[in-house]
Amino acid sequence: MNTLMEITLNDNQTMANLPLILATVWIMNNDFALQSVSAVTIGQYANSIAAQHQQNGIIDEVLRRTMMAKNQLKYFVEGEMFPFEFSEEFMSSEELVQRFFKYYANRETCVWFLDSLESYNKLEEGLLDESRHYQRHGYFLLVYTGLQVERMNHVREIFHRLFYIYVINVNILMMIGKHAYLYTYFPFSPNQCHASQPELYVSFSDIEGENFTINKTLYPNKVRNMHRCPLTIVTWNLPPFIFVEKDKETGDLISLFGIEGSMITLLAELMNFTIKVVEPKPRERGNIYPNGTSTGATRMILEAEANITLYSYIYNSARSQFLAASNSYTTSTFYMAISNGDPLAPFARLTKPFSYIIWTCLGSSTVLAIISIYYIRFLGKSKLMDFIYGRGNRLPFSNLLSTLLGGPVFTKVPFRNFARFILLAWMWYTFILRAAYSGELYTILQDGYSRNTVKTLADIVEHNYVIQATPTLEKFIKGVLPTANTRTLNEEEDTINTLLEQIGDPEGQEKIALCALDYTIKYYNQLHPTRRVDLLEQTIITSPLVFYTSRYAYFNKRMNSLILEISAVGMMKRLRKIAVYAPLKAPRRHGKPLTLTFEILLGVFYIYAVCVMFCLLVFLLEIWSKKSFCIKIVIDFFNM
Repeated sequence: MNTLMEITLNDNQTMANLPLILATVWIMNNDFALQSVSAVTIGQYANSIAAQHQQNGIIDEVLRRTMMAKNQLKYFVEGEMFPFEFSEEFMSSEELVQRFFKYYANRETCVWFLDSLESYNKLEEGLLDESRHYQRHGYFLLVYTGLQVERMNHVREIFHRLFYIYVINVNILMMIGKHAYLYTYFPFSPNQCHASQPELYVSFSDIEGENFTINKTLYPNKVRNMHRCPLTIVTWNLPPFIFVEKDKETGDLISLFGIEGSMITLLAELMNFTIKVVEPKPRERGNIYPNGTSTGATRMILEAEANITLYSYIYNSARSQFLAASNSYTTSTFYMAISNGDPLAPFARLTKPFSYIIWTCLGSSTVLAIISIYYIRFLGKSKLMDFIYGRGNRLPFSNLLSTLLGGPVFTKVPFRNFARFILLAWMWYTFILRAAYSGELYTILQDGYSRNTVKTLADIVEHNYVIQATPTLEKFIKGVLPTANTRTLNEEEDTINTLLEQIGDPEGQEKIALCALDYTIKYYNQLHPTRRVDLLEQTIITSPLVFYTSRYAYFNKRMNSLILEISAVGMMKRLRKIAVYAPLKAPRRHGKPLTLTFEILLGVFYIYAVCVMFCLLVFLLEIWSKKSFCIKIVIDFFNM
């Protein structure tokens, strides 16, 4: 078989197709060479040997003229023969990767030659072949070389089928009489929506002149203004992300708002399309199974029943193999919503103001001070005692306890600098901790603060909580905690609200943990300040949120660029603050402060009773010391 470059045309054929050749060369030099850096794919689809020879001659002449222009274009001619030793069968993996990125990875500019509707059928087969790696959002030129009487009907059918497979940046160049004309179609216009009617776009009747120019873009943005044409969106209520308001009588959409709802409404305003909302049956995000079947909103997109599905989707690689994910417009975190827990025990209220680290530091420093006091006393060196305690200070232990509790120094203030520094450091240290403890303890006693018995996912499993989660998150949680008791969450709106109300019920006894987005939980707490749910401190997963469209949807590129612009100006942050303004954690007070009952202050009375018992023990030891010399020595040693 000969290569395409080895086949030539006679002069008559060349002269007859000269306007077509010149128009093709002009488009490649003035558009493809300036607007794209990827290689231009050139292919031919002929229905007869004579038509194939004719196309070979046109391609040869086009390549020769474009190479003479020195425009740095790279070409990939489909059907070109390679030497046997350069075939993919004899290439290493690195060489195959290089060839892939050189020719296949970004095939977005193509020139195809065809002569009939039958030859277009072959072209469409290649365009739909995933292994050919054609980018359907790319820029394509179809050079129609056929001369059939009904060729305009063929052009109309070709545009119709290209629109069906989401190819809109396509022009058809053809000869009519002695001149070349460029046809395209506009799917959205003031007079029609989702149309594929051919329109004469550019006339190349003067192409043989030296200064031929056109005053329009060869590939205009056909989705910049969609002229109020409708797009179907699969969604339903999911506060605070999506609120769907419809007319109760007609069912027509009144408004779509919320974090995601307002975002898609803003996109509709910027692209000038209208929104039609539909719901899947049943109402679920849906899945794609190995046998090719799908369910829910995912099925409606795959079967072209809708254009967009919007429902707080986290990016999922499995779903993205079949659908196109938009650019992320916000990031959200999944938490476990749990009940507020049992009221604090009497002693727990007294220890709650400080974490265990603060109590450890305070206790260790106090014990170290007491040990140092009695160790110096045991040594019995008065000069060392004067140096550390201060001259005349014979009650260091009493002063330690007094200053710890905010009392005065019973003896005179130390005169030496070192002793004075120790006293000041201890008083400043205890003053800060005492003030912080008093303020926090007051708040805890006044607002009936509650605590949770679970802090981590491991605690949830240990306490046998039932974890409600969507199928994707349930699989993730099972992978992390195989022993977790999980249940698949029904994605109906009322199910989520019902579960949150059940968790927030103060009288509820069921151990339920709901895995939900932080904004969903915040919004519920915002609406129910007296029946709030708490959040597990340990996060489950943080993920970008996206919406899904058809894999080759013609508006994907335009929407993604607008999403980046919307995010860049801070609009998404503004929408989040409008929807959710309450803090994540509950405020420390709700209404009037609680009356301090005996149960709340029971811990104080317990400690007071222990102190009274200790005083009674000291009193008995003082009486016993009058009769026992050994007890008197011990009492005198600790009497500081």
